[in-house]
Parts: sequence; C-alpha cells; structure tokens
Amino acid sequence: MKAVFSYDSPVWKFMGRLLDFLVLTGLWVVTSLPIITMGAATAAVYDITLKMTQDQEGYLVPMYFKTFAKMFVQATKAWLILFAAGAVLFGDIAFCLQSHTPAASVLLSATLLITAVFLMTAVYLFPVMTWLDAGISRYFKAAFYLSLRYFGWTVLILVTGICLLALGVFVFWGLLLIVVGLTAYLQSLVFHQIFQHEEQLACEKGADNCVFDKGVEE
Repeated sequence: MKAVFSYDSPVWKFMGRLLDFLVLTGLWVVTSLPIITMGAATAAVYDITLKMTQDQEGYLVPMYFKTFAKMFVQATKAWLILFAAGAVLFGDIAFCLQSHTPAASVLLSATLLITAVFLMTAVYLFPVMTWLDAGISRYFKAAFYLSLRYFGWTVLILVTGICLLALGVFVFWGLLLIVVGLTAYLQSLVFHQIFQHEEQLACEKGADNCVFDKGVEE
C-alpha cells in the first residue's frame, strides 16, 4: 500500500500526466483565443509532449510560454498559410456539394483528395517545426514528405485525434478538458519514433545527403 502512494508509483505518475494534459489543454485554449496565435500554441504543445515522450520535460508552464514566444513568428506564418488553404478547400467542397453537375462531381473528388493530403501535411507541420531548424517552405516539404513516407502512421495519428475528439463531444465531455494534451502526447509517441528513424537514416547517409539535417537553414 505504501508503494502505491509513493511519489514514484505508477498511480501518481499517471495522475501527474493527467494533470499535465489538463494544464496543456487549458494553456492551448487560452493562448489560441485570438485565433491568429493558434499555430504558436500548437507548436508549444507538441514541443512539450515530444519532450514528455523522452522524460525531458521541465516546469511545464514556463516551458510552454518560452516555446510559444520562440516559435511565434514562424508558427504564425505557417498557421496563416494553413488557414487560408483550408478555407479555400472547404469553400470549394461546399460549392461542389451545392452543385449537381458532372463537372462538380469530378471537381469534388479532386478537392477531397487534395484536402486529404492537406490534412496529412497539416498534422505533421507543427511537430516538425519543433524538430527542425529551417524555413517555412522546408517545414511544409518535410511535413508533406513524412506524411506520405509513413502513411500508415499518418492514418493512425489522424484517427487518434478524431476519435478522442468524438469521444469527448459525444460520449464523455470531461475528456475535452484534457483532449489537446492527451492527443498531442499520444501522437508524439509516434512522431518521436518517426523523427528518430529519420535521424538514424540521416546518420547512415551522411550529413551531405541528409534531408533532415538539423540546423541547416534554407
């Protein structure tokens, strides 16, 4: 019984993680309220959850705001690009659904395919930004490349986010209190493995042939 209530026991570690997810979700919601800051907020969450997968996180709140400030400019640019592209795509889908012509059906199929690729790239973008030191176009290229190269994992990452959100909305609303932190953490377990694998491949090929060489600017 004493071991159960020990600070290092699995029970307390689990409770501590839940508290971390609660705090992360709250921080993300508050710092995303202006909408334009959502990119920096998302990047900060992934930076922390990726560190969590390696047990390297420190004081969560100061770390969050430090990353938020550090990545604000780049992450905001990336978010605005995503937001604009997403608005165009979903506008096209809405237009096609309202039209009942053969051309609209063909356009809808093409738009849905592009939207799928867009979502696959988007889900990698902010984790990639916490991993690489590069420019905006390089971040997008890396996110697109990884989403296709690890297609099976990409599907799992997307399904994880969708399922947790759906559970929170339709089954147990309390899950919404930790959904951002929990989703990012579970996805980060996969991202960490992918990034490790890419770094291993880069080392085997040598820096000159390394697509994901850290610290290389565009």
